[in-house]
Amino acid sequence: MSRPAAARRRAPCVSAVVLLAGALLGGCAQNLDLGILYAAPGKYDYLRCQDLPARLAGAVAREKQLNDLIARANQEPGGQVVSTAAYSADLAQARAEQKMLRQTAVDKNCGSIEPGAPAPAGAAAPAPAPAAVQQRR
Repeated sequence: MSRPAAARRRAPCVSAVVLLAGALLGGCAQNLDLGILYAAPGKYDYLRCQDLPARLAGAVAREKQLNDLIARANQEPGGQVVSTAAYSADLAQARAEQKMLRQTAVDKNCGSIEPGAPAPAGAAAPAPAPAAVQQRR
């Protein structure tokens, strides 16, 4: 048997192994959380518990806004390509910020910081500013 004939016989086996390996590795890559690349670790560590709900509400609102823009873009021909190019990084960042804010709340024992949840413990209303001191003339 000549060398090219043996190579042709092995080609389907090699292709099957490559496809199988790609499918297995693709399944692993699907579970990776790449959104963490968009949020700096410790970014919210210095915020107080009462500051976290407002930040989370902003990140949730940003995610909703981006999802609305993506849905609108997907209605047009070629819109999926445009929306992926334009909004995917911003959407990943908004989701990563939400995850980091929630983790910070857990680390600080703040309780629930979800929008509409009761205020975290120790989050009393800010004291009113003192009245302006009148100057003597």
